[in-house]
Amino acid sequence: MGLKEWAAKAPVATYGMLTLYKDKVRCLDSKQKGEYPLVGVTAVVESGEALSQRVTLTRFAAFGLLSLAMKKKSGGSSFLLIEGPEFAWTFEVKRGDQAKAQAFAAKVRSAAKESITAE
Repeated sequence: MGLKEWAAKAPVATYGMLTLYKDKVRCLDSKQKGEYPLVGVTAVVESGEALSQRVTLTRFAAFGLLSLAMKKKSGGSSFLLIEGPEFAWTFEVKRGDQAKAQAFAAKVRSAAKESITAE
C-alpha cells in the first residue's frame, strides 16, 4: 500500500470509542457499535436539557416509544449526538472533554459536507 492509499484510509479524528474517516464514521462501543457512511450525518454537542427536549425522527425510529420516555438528565451534563439516516448515537461528554467533543463534532460535520460534494 502506497502513501496515498494509506492516507486515504487513515483516521481523520477520534473521540473515545469513535473514529472518523474521510468517508465514514465508526463506533466501537459495545452498545452502539457500527460503521456508517457520512452522507446525511450530523454531529452536535448539546446540554442534557436541550437534548431531552427534542426527539428526532431518527431517534424515534431507532427507539420507538421509548425515545419519549427516556430518562432525562440534568445538572450541567453535555452529550455528543451523531445522527445519520440509519443510526443515532449519543455519548455523555465528561465536563473536561467538552472542547474535544465539540472539535470532533465539527470535524464530522465538515467531513459529511465534503462527502456530499464528492458524490
